[in-house]
Amino acid sequence: MLLDQGFPNIPAPMMNALDHAVDVVHLSAYDPSLSQHSTPDWYLYARAAEDKFAAFVTRDLGQVSQQAEMFMLARLRSLSVVTWRRGIEDPIREWGQLLAYLPLVRRACQDTGGRVIVLPNPTLGASNFIDPRRKIAELATRSGTSVGEVRRGARHEIHQWLDGAGEPRTRFGAL
Repeated sequence: MLLDQGFPNIPAPMMNALDHAVDVVHLSAYDPSLSQHSTPDWYLYARAAEDKFAAFVTRDLGQVSQQAEMFMLARLRSLSVVTWRRGIEDPIREWGQLLAYLPLVRRACQDTGGRVIVLPNPTLGASNFIDPRRKIAELATRSGTSVGEVRRGARHEIHQWLDGAGEPRTRFGAL
């Protein structure tokens, strides 16, 4: 993977250590002259493909709307461009997303190059949070019992485990 100059330049060896099948190189380490001048993205694609990179990682989804870039990418067929649906201005989230999707990206690059892989943005919306009190109520409804019965059953299960482990029932407060 070749990382575009806009991608956070934190130690790529970390990525290489996590997945030995992937070499990650930042553009500034690959060829510093390419990031010192205004180099067209299509040229970066061609150079990356020429040196057998399977993917070019960029923060700039706008490249997908540029005719020369898409023309070059379609002709190369061995290189994929990896980007995000919306820009992320947090290097931890960017690297985290790239790591999380790395096996899928690697497989997609092996199967068919010459395409754009758009990663979803990492977000936490309302659907990502579960209220445990509401979940207890759902469990009670699903089992046809009362909320009190579900709580008593949970308390009993916890007490049994604590007793069997020789732990005091009061260790975590009044249960």
